[in-house]
Amino acid sequence: MHIRKILSSIIAVAVISTVGMENTDAAMISQGVYHSATTGTVAGNPQRINQLSVNMNKPYTTIDLGIADPFTSLTTTSDLSRSHSTDQHHIVGAVNASLFTFENGLPTYLLADGNEIVNLGVVSTNFNDFMHTPAAFGVTSDNKAKVDEYELSYTVSHNGETAELTSLNRERQRGESILYTSSWPYPTTRTNSTGMEVVVTTASSVNTGYEFGEELTGKVTAIRPYGQYTSATIPANGFVISAVDKAEVDKIRDIKVGDTVGLTVDVESEWKGSNFMLATGPLLVQDGTVDLSIDLNSPRVTQRTARTAVAVNEDGSNAYFVTVDSAASGSTGMTLIEFANYLKSIGAYNAINLDGGGSTTMVTRKYGDRYPTLANRPVSGYERKVSAILEAVSTAPYGQETHIKVSQKQEGIVAVGASVGFQTDLVLDQYYNPLTIDQSKLVLLSVTNGIGKIEDNQFVGVKAGTGNVNATYGNAPVTIPVTVTDSIDQLIVSPTDIRLGTGEKATVQVTGVSSSEKVIFNPAAVDWSIKGEIGSLNGTSFTASDKQGTGSLVASFGSVSQSIPVHVSDQPLPLSSLDSTNGLTAKEILAEASITAEKTIDPKEGAGSVKLCYDFTSYKNGTSAAYLTWNSAFKIPGQPKKLGVWVYGDGMNHWLRGSLKDADGKEFVVDFTAEDQLNWVGWKYVEAALPNNAVAPLSLQKIYIAETKSTRKTKGSIWLDGLQAVYHSKEIKETSFTPDVDARIVETDKNFTVTFSQPMKEQFVHEKYIYVEDEFGVRQPVTVKKGDSPEKMIVQSPADGYEKGKNYRLVVTHFVPNTMNIQMTKDHITEFIVQ
Repeated sequence: MHIRKILSSIIAVAVISTVGMENTDAAMISQGVYHSATTGTVAGNPQRINQLSVNMNKPYTTIDLGIADPFTSLTTTSDLSRSHSTDQHHIVGAVNASLFTFENGLPTYLLADGNEIVNLGVVSTNFNDFMHTPAAFGVTSDNKAKVDEYELSYTVSHNGETAELTSLNRERQRGESILYTSSWPYPTTRTNSTGMEVVVTTASSVNTGYEFGEELTGKVTAIRPYGQYTSATIPANGFVISAVDKAEVDKIRDIKVGDTVGLTVDVESEWKGSNFMLATGPLLVQDGTVDLSIDLNSPRVTQRTARTAVAVNEDGSNAYFVTVDSAASGSTGMTLIEFANYLKSIGAYNAINLDGGGSTTMVTRKYGDRYPTLANRPVSGYERKVSAILEAVSTAPYGQETHIKVSQKQEGIVAVGASVGFQTDLVLDQYYNPLTIDQSKLVLLSVTNGIGKIEDNQFVGVKAGTGNVNATYGNAPVTIPVTVTDSIDQLIVSPTDIRLGTGEKATVQVTGVSSSEKVIFNPAAVDWSIKGEIGSLNGTSFTASDKQGTGSLVASFGSVSQSIPVHVSDQPLPLSSLDSTNGLTAKEILAEASITAEKTIDPKEGAGSVKLCYDFTSYKNGTSAAYLTWNSAFKIPGQPKKLGVWVYGDGMNHWLRGSLKDADGKEFVVDFTAEDQLNWVGWKYVEAALPNNAVAPLSLQKIYIAETKSTRKTKGSIWLDGLQAVYHSKEIKETSFTPDVDARIVETDKNFTVTFSQPMKEQFVHEKYIYVEDEFGVRQPVTVKKGDSPEKMIVQSPADGYEKGKNYRLVVTHFVPNTMNIQMTKDHITEFIVQ
């Protein structure tokens, strides 16, 4: 008699679950496979549940066991599904399955592919454990889904005699003989001295790679006799037979070191020949009744967490993969009792628990996709790598074009006289397999209700109204709804603000709105006028004047018009002086970061700058980044070509980047420096080129320091000031300082002696930290060397001298420390004029 039947009076559950779920429509993702996502309450708690229903009676539909190669490796459910998808073996959905050990990647319990043992695993005698009762999910040889208990037999043979062992890889009890293999999570059997143990070494692992009923043989390499306190060590290739009490010890008493011993592991007949078996637990629903094969007071039962299970109906013709999210918006997770009741409520006759918590994952093939993608919300926000999955499989061949999705190439209703083309977005066959799209196969045939006509395979609006375009894609008919209007309520212009340098070009576009819907109309029907001497318009191409000025472009269509303000200027547009941290936040990835308002270091613009501090030193692997982030994305007028900013560097050779979003929500990352090129000390003006394909207006989200190399994971600070937008392609010569007519006058070959009040650190006597620059920030090729005492440094003029009549300044950055490694509080600056 099975253990479950003996214990049923103890562990049977009669709990009425209050289920109030709001079902989304179940989507067919292949023949016989449906996915649904539901939200609502179960037992009074909000839940987010995903269900994959698999009709095993449908042609080309089955369930497979998905295992990584090698099976000890851990892989995400998405990646396993993708790698197992081939022609006529399409993974259309999957869930995580077996429990596993993080340390070695081994599945915890039995896995069998056909009759081959993939992983022997362990069992348990503890009522608190998932596998107190050995049970499994599998698919039988006649393609029926099965959830039930199973029994393995362990037969040892020696000198023509055979004996049955009690169990496998669990704690040995009185009157038992236990088979221990390297699936046991300990190096030894951990038994007491009251029994006898035989150690057998085999040519290969006992845990994997042979079939049910196949005998493995090995040599006895050690015997642990009665009374020895040290338990037997389990060989990597081999096994240990551990017996206690006379009847069990008699089975192995005559075995000697050097003898040959055979081992046969077999499964009961009702499971033998199955397509696969995946052992797991506990059982949740048995024979139509909520009946858990685990102690109901176990924390494994009472914990509210994410859950995964597989259930079947009474005849095994239908299987259900079910996940419940936890720690996600709108879901709290379930206890096992709540989960069991929910499974029964959806028609489960038998159901079994799978690995849950952070492992809970469901992937499904979305309509039109080739591979499954994530459907639920994992606890950690990303997929955990797992050891095995259950896969809903379509074995259908590629068929004929059946399900076609076509859309307008331009969004909106069509104005009378305007035309629009169509594009094929996806093509599926009768088995919901995606087929390669060939746009030439879409042929427009006719129009209903007289609202238009077909010209050159495009629709042309003739009169206001609604109707359909009849078309074919290959041999499949396609019907496309179309609306035509003869009025426009409002013009929509793009861009809404034009800012250009002299002589620069921009493209203007106009669309319309009728009854709150976008209208497609002929741009040639729009009348344009220009206000102000700002440039000229040729069709939709505007060319700015060679003189700076402001004005507007005005688009008119019938009685409606719209204006675009135009600014023609070669001057950058100031965006932010970055005087304070208001509206800014420091964020980080694999780093520590903070921001402060800086008043000590002389700013480039305004009253201050923003100091961004970073520390990458604790994160040697991966890309570290420290972000200066705008709490609300910083909107930039027009469509600039570049962003410029003053940066006071710390010379640590990192990477300065920025992140923006365009009007379509697409994110762009831009570079203010190349990788490793944030390599200067002091102020320097840098620019980042913006992508031409970004749709205005752009929003600046963050400026950040990044580091990819572990050898450069340092800590330090940079300062940011004077953020501006540039709307032309010409080179900008930003002034680093305004020349002072009363500055100190020197000769072209002037050498400066810098005297400090205390000895300074010798390695900072360097042009990186002490430099001379002209008014445009161009650093001069001076030589910095030690003076005649530790308090002095000499700054020698360039070999060709300074240029007469120009202003320069000598900058001693605050990074220069004394011999106690204490830096100065601010930069020391001396301006001079060369005569």
